[in-house]
Amino acid sequence: MAIEIHLEKRIVNNSVIRQIDAKSHRDYIVVTALAAIFLFGLFAYGWQHYQWIQYGYRIEEAQKKKERLAETGRQLRLERASLSNPQRIDSIARKQLGMVVPAPGQLVTFNTDAPLTIPSRQRQQPARQPQPAALELNR
Repeated sequence: MAIEIHLEKRIVNNSVIRQIDAKSHRDYIVVTALAAIFLFGLFAYGWQHYQWIQYGYRIEEAQKKKERLAETGRQLRLERASLSNPQRIDSIARKQLGMVVPAPGQLVTFNTDAPLTIPSRQRQQPARQPQPAALELNR
Protein backbone atom coordinates (compact mmCIF):
# COMPACT_ATOMS: atom_id res chain seq x y z
CA MET A 1 0.00 0.00 0.00
CA ALA A 2 1.32 3.29 -0.96
CA ILE A 3 0.91 6.22 1.26
CA GLU A 4 0.54 9.57 -0.36
CA ILE A 5 1.15 12.76 1.49
CA HIS A 6 -0.15 16.06 0.23
CA LEU A 7 1.16 19.22 1.71
CA GLU A 8 -1.10 22.19 1.51
CA LYS A 9 0.54 25.52 0.94
CA ARG A 10 -1.52 28.43 2.15
CA ILE A 11 -1.36 31.44 -0.09
CA VAL A 12 -2.03 34.81 1.49
CA ASN A 13 -3.10 37.46 -1.02
CA ASN A 14 -3.80 40.25 1.45
CA SER A 15 -0.90 42.29 0.26
CA VAL A 16 -1.74 41.95 -3.43
CA ILE A 17 -3.46 45.05 -4.86
CA ARG A 18 -5.89 44.37 -7.67
CA GLN A 19 -5.45 46.60 -10.68
CA ILE A 20 -8.66 47.98 -12.21
CA ASP A 21 -9.05 47.18 -15.86
CA ALA A 22 -10.35 50.36 -17.51
CA LYS A 23 -11.75 48.55 -20.55
CA SER A 24 -13.83 46.09 -18.52
CA HIS A 25 -15.07 48.93 -16.30
CA ARG A 26 -16.10 50.90 -19.43
CA ASP A 27 -17.82 47.81 -20.86
CA TYR A 28 -19.72 47.36 -17.58
CA ILE A 29 -20.93 51.00 -17.72
CA VAL A 30 -22.00 50.66 -21.37
CA VAL A 31 -23.88 47.39 -20.77
CA THR A 32 -25.61 48.85 -17.70
CA ALA A 33 -26.61 52.00 -19.62
CA LEU A 34 -27.96 49.97 -22.55
CA ALA A 35 -29.93 47.73 -20.17
CA ALA A 36 -31.36 50.81 -18.42
CA ILE A 37 -32.38 52.34 -21.77
CA PHE A 38 -33.99 49.06 -22.85
CA LEU A 39 -35.88 48.73 -19.55
CA PHE A 40 -37.02 52.35 -19.74
CA GLY A 41 -38.35 51.74 -23.26
CA LEU A 42 -40.06 48.56 -22.11
CA PHE A 43 -41.74 50.33 -19.18
CA ALA A 44 -42.74 53.27 -21.41
CA TYR A 45 -44.34 50.86 -23.89
CA GLY A 46 -46.14 49.03 -21.08
CA TRP A 47 -47.44 52.27 -19.58
CA GLN A 48 -48.58 53.50 -22.99
CA HIS A 49 -50.37 50.22 -23.67
CA TYR A 50 -52.05 50.35 -20.24
CA GLN A 51 -53.22 53.92 -20.86
CA TRP A 52 -54.51 52.93 -24.31
CA ILE A 53 -56.63 50.20 -22.75
CA GLN A 54 -57.91 52.54 -20.01
CA TYR A 55 -58.93 55.17 -22.58
CA GLY A 56 -60.72 52.45 -24.56
CA TYR A 57 -62.72 51.52 -21.47
CA ARG A 58 -63.56 55.17 -20.82
CA ILE A 59 -64.70 55.69 -24.40
CA GLU A 60 -66.87 52.57 -24.27
CA GLU A 61 -68.41 53.71 -20.98
CA ALA A 62 -69.09 57.19 -22.40
CA GLN A 63 -70.77 55.68 -25.46
CA LYS A 64 -73.00 53.51 -23.27
CA LYS A 65 -73.89 56.54 -21.15
CA LYS A 66 -74.69 58.51 -24.32
CA GLU A 67 -76.99 55.71 -25.51
CA ARG A 68 -78.73 55.57 -22.11
CA LEU A 69 -79.24 59.34 -22.11
CA ALA A 70 -80.57 59.27 -25.68
CA GLU A 71 -83.05 56.54 -24.71
CA THR A 72 -84.11 58.50 -21.63
CA GLY A 73 -84.56 61.60 -23.82
CA ARG A 74 -86.75 59.65 -26.25
CA GLN A 75 -88.87 58.33 -23.39
CA LEU A 76 -89.25 61.81 -21.88
CA ARG A 77 -90.25 63.33 -25.24
CA LEU A 78 -92.82 60.57 -25.70
CA GLU A 79 -94.16 61.14 -22.18
CA ARG A 80 -94.34 64.90 -22.75
CA ALA A 81 -96.24 64.36 -25.99
CA SER A 82 -98.73 62.05 -24.31
CA LEU A 83 -99.17 64.36 -21.30
CA SER A 84 -99.72 67.45 -23.47
CA ASN A 85 -102.41 65.77 -25.58
CA PRO A 86 -105.37 68.21 -25.67
CA GLN A 87 -107.99 65.44 -25.43
CA ARG A 88 -106.30 64.06 -22.31
CA ILE A 89 -106.13 67.50 -20.69
CA ASP A 90 -109.81 68.17 -21.55
CA SER A 91 -110.84 64.79 -20.13
CA ILE A 92 -108.99 65.37 -16.84
CA ALA A 93 -110.36 68.93 -16.56
CA ARG A 94 -113.95 67.77 -17.00
CA LYS A 95 -113.91 64.51 -15.04
CA GLN A 96 -111.46 65.03 -12.20
CA LEU A 97 -111.53 68.80 -11.72
CA GLY A 98 -115.20 69.38 -12.56
CA MET A 99 -114.54 72.11 -15.11
CA VAL A 100 -117.06 73.04 -17.80
CA VAL A 101 -116.93 74.86 -21.10
CA PRO A 102 -117.00 78.64 -20.47
CA ALA A 103 -120.14 80.58 -21.22
CA PRO A 104 -119.91 82.99 -24.15
CA GLY A 105 -119.44 86.04 -21.92
CA GLN A 106 -116.82 84.43 -19.70
CA LEU A 107 -114.10 84.06 -22.32
CA VAL A 108 -111.96 87.15 -22.93
CA THR A 109 -109.33 87.14 -25.69
CA PHE A 110 -106.53 89.68 -25.59
CA ASN A 111 -104.81 90.96 -28.70
CA THR A 112 -101.12 91.48 -28.06
CA ASP A 113 -100.90 94.39 -30.52
CA ALA A 114 -103.85 96.36 -29.20
CA PRO A 115 -103.87 98.26 -25.90
CA LEU A 116 -105.29 96.40 -22.97
CA THR A 117 -109.01 97.04 -22.52
CA ILE A 118 -111.38 94.96 -20.52
CA PRO A 119 -114.84 94.65 -22.07
CA SER A 120 -117.60 95.94 -19.88
CA ARG A 121 -120.04 93.40 -18.59
CA GLN A 122 -123.57 94.15 -17.69
CA ARG A 123 -123.87 93.38 -14.08
CA GLN A 124 -127.23 92.24 -12.99
CA GLN A 125 -128.17 92.88 -9.45
CA PRO A 126 -129.26 89.67 -7.84
CA ALA A 127 -132.89 89.75 -6.88
CA ARG A 128 -133.30 90.37 -3.21
CA GLN A 129 -134.94 87.58 -1.41
CA PRO A 130 -137.46 88.67 1.14
CA GLN A 131 -136.16 88.04 4.59
CA PRO A 132 -138.43 86.26 6.97
CA ALA A 133 -139.85 88.44 9.64
CA ALA A 134 -138.08 88.20 12.88
CA LEU A 135 -140.00 86.27 15.43
CA GLU A 136 -140.33 87.80 18.76
CA LEU A 137 -140.20 85.44 21.58
CA ASN A 138 -142.29 86.29 24.56
CA ARG A 139 -140.81 85.39 27.76
